[in-house]
Amino acid sequence: MILPPRGPLRVYATLTFFDSLVPGIMLAGGVLFFTKVAHLDAVEVGSGLSLAALAGLVVAVPAGRLGDRVGHRRLLIGLSLLRGLILAGYQLVNSYPVFLAVACLAGFAESAVAPVRQAYLGAITTPVNRVRTLAFNRVVRNVGATLSTPALGVALALDTPVAFRALIGLGAVSVLIVALVATRLPETTTTTTAGPGPDPDGTARAKRMNPKGMNPKRTNPKEAKRSRVLRDRPYLTLSLLNGVLIMHMELLEIGMPLWVTHHTRAPAWATSALLFTNVLVAIGFQMRVGRTVTTVSSAARVLRRGGYFLLTAAALFALAETLSPLLCLTALFAAVVLLTLTELLQSAGSWGLSYDLADAARLGEYQGAWSVGTHLTRSCGPFLVTLALSTLNATGWLIIGLIYAVAAAGAIPLARRAEAAHGARAKTPQPTTDTALPVEVPAPHKA
Repeated sequence: MILPPRGPLRVYATLTFFDSLVPGIMLAGGVLFFTKVAHLDAVEVGSGLSLAALAGLVVAVPAGRLGDRVGHRRLLIGLSLLRGLILAGYQLVNSYPVFLAVACLAGFAESAVAPVRQAYLGAITTPVNRVRTLAFNRVVRNVGATLSTPALGVALALDTPVAFRALIGLGAVSVLIVALVATRLPETTTTTTAGPGPDPDGTARAKRMNPKGMNPKRTNPKEAKRSRVLRDRPYLTLSLLNGVLIMHMELLEIGMPLWVTHHTRAPAWATSALLFTNVLVAIGFQMRVGRTVTTVSSAARVLRRGGYFLLTAAALFALAETLSPLLCLTALFAAVVLLTLTELLQSAGSWGLSYDLADAARLGEYQGAWSVGTHLTRSCGPFLVTLALSTLNATGWLIIGLIYAVAAAGAIPLARRAEAAHGARAKTPQPTTDTALPVEVPAPHKA
């Protein structure tokens, strides 16, 4: 894994590392904090987190639009500070109503920051290096999440309220560090004129802005108030399809542990070993998979390939129920490798489609819309997966695999339609006022 050159892309990777510590800490540590320290029951925690995820849906697109207008960097800093304060606010939770209020605030902040962060990265990269850069940051995120597990292990070993409070405090500090790192990023906009040529560190694109980081080409106020992405039906359809394809995360995090524990003869340590295998494969192959996505059509093709992989993995999970311990382990490890490759293919394909089919002048707004499908699946997916596997058993795996494969195959015709609409939109002149002022473009800084 080669570090990006000095400049915005390396600073962004540092930001990603500290941001990745939070999910690793909160994934299990947050739930244990709420049950052991705040004395909530599991149903209250689960319902509160699901409601928080649903609440976040309403802010994704508006937050992206706001970032397009005021600058993604400054909004990223503000939202990171807000996230840190909200995480610190978990220390005050002592009842379900308070927990629900703080969790919904956290849901708002998490949903708002995601499209802003993605739009900023899209603005400092080019179509040539974008997917490769996103793949690198995904590897950094996996590494950070893995390195945060020792802190969780210490808290579990001590098993005291102070230990769990310190764990949540560590998550809040990590987010505040994200805000501090973001101050080192240059402000930029999504309406850069940079072409697809070399810009390895992202500096040239970040420099193409006016002194205040605002859009130098002023859009008609009436046009600015309209949400263009909500009228872009091909793009919205693809975003919902991508939401279905993100289901591999629920299968890995929820479906696989439940299935291995209750429906197979695998040893007790199998679940942790399988999750560790997922991390190793993701870190080792994310960059390689990312290099295969260079166009809209290649992005759609890797999504379809991921559908084939997940269908095969689902069949192996179903088969594992009937096998001896040794053969069962073999089938489970093969299934997890295929499931992880599905994850890598889906993420790379999603990046290619979400950026290349977006309106470059409204990148934050489009990234916000793209995240809606993901939020829907993350909020409803756990219930659907557990329902299918608990009531249908092995047949549930096969049904999920078939649905996923069919949905993945639909990415190609939908991507063609969206690409045609995107090309037609790009040829249409955008309305502007006559008061646009000339802007002096600074010379690119050489790292």
